[in-house]
Amino acid sequence: MPNKNVAKIRWAAPLRPELLKRLYDSDAVGIQDSELCEEVAIALYVRCGTFALVCRGEVECPVCGAAFRVSPEGESSCPRDGCGWRTIWPAYAQSLKDYNAHTGRAVSAYLRFHRAYPSAKTYREKMLLIDQLIHSFHVNEKTGLPVKSVASKLLEGNKKAVVRFLDELSALRPEDKKKWRRSMEMTIDKRIVRRASRRKDNPGVEADRDA
Repeated sequence: MPNKNVAKIRWAAPLRPELLKRLYDSDAVGIQDSELCEEVAIALYVRCGTFALVCRGEVECPVCGAAFRVSPEGESSCPRDGCGWRTIWPAYAQSLKDYNAHTGRAVSAYLRFHRAYPSAKTYREKMLLIDQLIHSFHVNEKTGLPVKSVASKLLEGNKKAVVRFLDELSALRPEDKKKWRRSMEMTIDKRIVRRASRRKDNPGVEADRDA
C-alpha cells in the first residue's frame, strides 16, 4: 500500500492513438477485432471517468480508491475509515494540469459515453459509442456551437498532431466524418485540418513547423 504521506493524485491517461488507428483500420476492411475494441473502449471509459470526477470537484483516493469532494480551502480528508489520506486544493489543481484533466466545455460528451458504455454489448454498439466520443467537440454554452475538438483530451499527443490524426482516421460512417469536418470549420482548430488537406493535395509541401 502506498505511503499515505507521499501518495499523489493520479488520473487516467489518454489513449495511445496507434491503438485507435489499428481498430479503425481493421474495421475498414471488415475485421471486427472485439478484443482491441474492448481495450480502446475501456481506456476511453476510464479517461471519461476522470472527467466525471473532475466536473464534480472530486478525487479518487490514491491509497484506498474512495471518491470524495476536494474543498478549495484547507485540507480534504478521505472519508473511508482507517485511510487517513489527505490533500489540499493546490495539489488537486496541479494534478489536473499534469494530467490534462480539466474538462473544458465537453462534459456532456464525456458523461454520455461514461453512462452508455457499460450497457453496450456488441462490437458495433461499442464502436459507435467510441466514434461518437472521439468526434465530439467542446461547445460554446451560449451559442451551442462547436469550439474545438475533444481529441487532445482523449488521445496522447499535442493538439495539432491529434486533430490531424483524427482527420486522417478511417471513417466508420462516411456521412459522420463529413459532418465532423463541417463542424471543424466552425472551430479554432479549422486551420489544422485545412493544412492537412493541402498536404494531401500537394504531397511535396513542407510539414508545419509547429507539428
